[in-house]
Amino acid sequence: MKAKFEVKYLDITWYDKNTVVSVTESFIPLKLEFEDTLKHFTCHTVIYPKTDGVKHGQLAFRALTKSSTAPYFERADGQRIPLKKVLDKDTGKTWWVEADVWLKDNKRWAGKSHRTAGNIKAYLSGQICQIVIGSSEFTAEQLNRYLSDFKSDLWELILDENSYVTGKAKKVQEGGISEESIQLVNNILSHAQNILKKPKSELREIQTLKPRKLVRPVNRTFMELATKGERKFLTSRATEPSYNVPENRYVLFALQRIHKILKQLVTISKSKVNRLENTVTKLNERLEAFSDVKQIDEELVLKDLKRMQSLSNAVDITNGLHKQLESINNNKPRQSTTYLWYLKLSKKTEDGSFFAGVKTNPNAPWFEYESVKETVILKFGNGSENYSPLFEPYFEYEVQANLANFSGISQRDTPYHTYTLLDLTSIKVIGGVGLQKRHDKYLAAKQQVDLIRNSGWRKQLTSQEKLEQDREKRSVQNQLETYSNQHLSVKLVYEQLEPKLHKFKVLLNQIEKLGVKPSSTFPNSMTFVQNIDYQAVHSGYKRIREQTNLTDEDLLLSLEKVEDIGLINMPLLYERWCLLQMIKVLVQNYHYQPTDDWKRRLLKIISTGRHSESMGFSNEVLKRDLKLRYEPVLANGRTPDFVMDVNFERKNGERFTKRFVMDAKFYSNGILKNNGGISSVVKHLYHEKNYSENGANAVFVLHPAKAAIEEKVSPQLWGQDSYLGELAMFDWDSSSRQLYHQYGAICANPILRLRYLDEFQRMIGMFLQYGIEENSLGGRPDDVESMNFCIACGSHQLTRKDTNTGNQRSAWYECDECKHFTVYNHCYSCNTRLIKNGDYWSYHSQMPMEPLNIKCPACESLL
Repeated sequence: MKAKFEVKYLDITWYDKNTVVSVTESFIPLKLEFEDTLKHFTCHTVIYPKTDGVKHGQLAFRALTKSSTAPYFERADGQRIPLKKVLDKDTGKTWWVEADVWLKDNKRWAGKSHRTAGNIKAYLSGQICQIVIGSSEFTAEQLNRYLSDFKSDLWELILDENSYVTGKAKKVQEGGISEESIQLVNNILSHAQNILKKPKSELREIQTLKPRKLVRPVNRTFMELATKGERKFLTSRATEPSYNVPENRYVLFALQRIHKILKQLVTISKSKVNRLENTVTKLNERLEAFSDVKQIDEELVLKDLKRMQSLSNAVDITNGLHKQLESINNNKPRQSTTYLWYLKLSKKTEDGSFFAGVKTNPNAPWFEYESVKETVILKFGNGSENYSPLFEPYFEYEVQANLANFSGISQRDTPYHTYTLLDLTSIKVIGGVGLQKRHDKYLAAKQQVDLIRNSGWRKQLTSQEKLEQDREKRSVQNQLETYSNQHLSVKLVYEQLEPKLHKFKVLLNQIEKLGVKPSSTFPNSMTFVQNIDYQAVHSGYKRIREQTNLTDEDLLLSLEKVEDIGLINMPLLYERWCLLQMIKVLVQNYHYQPTDDWKRRLLKIISTGRHSESMGFSNEVLKRDLKLRYEPVLANGRTPDFVMDVNFERKNGERFTKRFVMDAKFYSNGILKNNGGISSVVKHLYHEKNYSENGANAVFVLHPAKAAIEEKVSPQLWGQDSYLGELAMFDWDSSSRQLYHQYGAICANPILRLRYLDEFQRMIGMFLQYGIEENSLGGRPDDVESMNFCIACGSHQLTRKDTNTGNQRSAWYECDECKHFTVYNHCYSCNTRLIKNGDYWSYHSQMPMEPLNIKCPACESLL
């Protein structure tokens, strides 16, 4: 359903209680989403109690269609609160605001909705809008950090074309500006200073007092003689030079534009200096952290040990099977008559059957191949395939089941007996070789834990672990060298540009003091032909725009408009900040080429909040086309913040498309807790809102909350604040792990973490490397079927290495650029693909007691 109203923040200047002086609208309206079940619209906003001294906007409503009913608020107790009408004389728009208290000192109306977190309903244009107001602990300084980062990132993406266009003829430094451009700035500054020494002017007639003998009379002169008689000074005609001529007006305009562009280049360079400095610092920390001794996470080790004990206990296993069986039978038609059977399972076949032994009397011998030399198979009948996951090889079970028996002779003249399971009402683990092995492994792990505990939870790396660590160490050293060189280059650019900024500012002030007013109209004057200084400023302005990719006037005006964005609506600003981080990862880190019109499309999203706007990216070498859409409408009518559709070609030439859905939630810890924690937020989006489109899409939440992960499941550093679906974490996803890496949440916060962009890179890299693949292998090779790339630097230049393990299906690759090492393997328990990307970039969870080995996300095998 389409809303017949819009919600914005307004900055209203009041003359008195009833007189409006001016109205300033927020940059874009709040997002409205229709809730089908509740039959009303919902919008979210946030109040900031810790931003004292900051001027706050006022929540306002405007009907988009004619309505005879005045809008009002309704509180939880049913009380109606009328809204005050505000007419914007400049635009003619009529707004409605809450006017609860008149603040005499501040000359403005305030409402309770501005000061109190909670829910409130607004009734307008025959529709209902529930406003969800959260309270955030972010300070004004922290909010401004988001704003400044957002603006800097936007200018950087627009100006720094070298980040995604390769093979440019001119030499471009890492600061996003060429040496030629730096020289051009110096040249413009020099010629502008020459203009200031002798600016073009014209004489304009004025009237001034002069000595009697020098007077050139005007009408006023004769009036003074007639009324005041003899005087030493009289009004006279005179002239003075005026510098406010078309040539100077245009020069001032051009210099102001150059100053704005230069200011952004300095800001970008400074931002890059800080970012690269932080990157170098973090890489040095990673390098120094490498050691032959690894600190072990005590909490996760004990958690795993407890789980191993439970998995080797027949009673605990049986209790778990009962819950799964109950869930299966709840969705199954009425069962047939069942009988007591005993099953002894051995090897599992490719079609999901088991070689088995059967009997109906617990004291009787097993009817199995070892005793009768005839093949005995347990199969699952049509409609009973869901029972298969309940059974494991080399376990013995007591079941209440309906088993259909069929005997025959195979093509090899070997008798066989097939038992087909049709119905199952009870299951119990009674033993088996598999259970005993589990118990033995548990005892061995318990012994190992005791040794690690006695050593202060520190573990000496094995020779294989040292080898893998050395590979990652070499990659970090390569990255450190690259980023250190980039840091020096960017710092040099900043040091060259920053002093020019002050000189330009001084120059502009001096020209303005001459009374010159800027004008964008280029004058048809010979001055720009005959005067080399005027000519140099004009041509330099055009060239600087060309070299910074700002020849498009609309593009430059849109960027200038973005500079006016304020802190009125942080959730929307956070969405757009997240969008920029995604583009940076795709363009700068993974080398995807954006379409020609991507800048206009991006600025439309930023400045207008246009829905369903998309931007295209491609990587020809990897044979991938990617479309990133903002607020698209899914087939089910839902509107997530971001959808990334990846169309890719496999190595066999087949093409497929996979979808990745992301939703930005500017939640503080308090707001997140009020929404039921990260578990409820993820479940709400994946299942209830069905952003997954019935399990077809991966769905991830982007948030800035530090304490979102209440109980971490992965020992990696990122596991403290982010969850990548690597293991079961929530109560609603523990029964089945077929959705591994299909939902999660990352902490995207530039204030909390210096390398916050790595969170985006790890998440997007996971989807592009693992999420687009069919990872249930069934005996297929461990290598991916799409084109390989390096998750650490995005390079496609990889060298396949010889493997030295017994797994003939595995594949090893080393990146030719950054030396990052990637191992493609599989889980020996469930045959799921596993990709080892080293300690830092792995998105699978690591084994707490074996820090460089990973857990299977599908079966989470420990035994």
